[in-house]
Amino acid sequence: MDEYPSCPICFDFYGIEQTHIKAPKVLTCGDSLCKECLAGIIKKSQTDFILCPICQKEEKIYKNLDDYITNKELIRLMNAYFNISKKDIDNDDENKPISYKIITLGDSGVGKTSIFARLLTEKFEGNYKSTLTVEISTPYYVKYKKNKYELFFYDTFGQEKMSSILPKNYLRESDGVFFIFDISNQDSFINLEKWYTLYKNQKENVVGILIGNKCDNERQVEYNTAKKFAEEHDLKYLETSAKLDKNVKKAIATLLEQIIESQKKLYINITPLNKSPSFNISKEKQKEKKGCCSRSKKK
Repeated sequence: MDEYPSCPICFDFYGIEQTHIKAPKVLTCGDSLCKECLAGIIKKSQTDFILCPICQKEEKIYKNLDDYITNKELIRLMNAYFNISKKDIDNDDENKPISYKIITLGDSGVGKTSIFARLLTEKFEGNYKSTLTVEISTPYYVKYKKNKYELFFYDTFGQEKMSSILPKNYLRESDGVFFIFDISNQDSFINLEKWYTLYKNQKENVVGILIGNKCDNERQVEYNTAKKFAEEHDLKYLETSAKLDKNVKKAIATLLEQIIESQKKLYINITPLNKSPSFNISKEKQKEKKGCCSRSKKK
């Protein structure tokens, strides 16, 4: 999404704290890269110069990552887009947030809870207990194209034996869905068809994206295999890491954009209640009708 600034190398959105792995760092030429990508360039560089991927200038490289200044302006900008404070929302009487419900579906252990914990708390803990009920998050506020959106995440249990008792109203009332699997777990990918069918049976119009989580681990599911599944089910595909905070914000922004577009299409297809439907009648038909009326009067 062009509305949010992102790293020109990995195209992931910048972090919103200086300590983030995606925190923007300023090169000597003045352009910014995310901390993770800059660290990779430093590690691979055999000389004291690098070619800036933005301006293509050859710039002196510092071997110590801490020598680079954090781009605080970009951090402020990202803070203005993601996880806006409730106080700022309440103070804006003219721009009330639009609420959407987002549900997660996928096997137990794929990292559903970790992804949203990363968003809501900006932290990662790898020892979350399995979700045994449907847990609803606190509101998460995002700004997009001058509007503010209030997102509620419905974190569902992933045990196969319990999927049949998942409350169907949560599926029907959701505005968007994350289908999540673990790229280091082949079985979690195989079971995606079951989760997609479960949702499709309740929502004819599936607005969602496919997420391959734990991309920091050794993969069992190839990228092209997952991409093909996504295309066959009319879904976009992203690989994330809740641990590294990789592509997590991009996943939220991508789904939000799809939800907004789907709502626009829905409104376009609805006939306004204060307007009666119009019917185009050909001139020949109109003449026939007049003829019928005139003949009946003569009789």
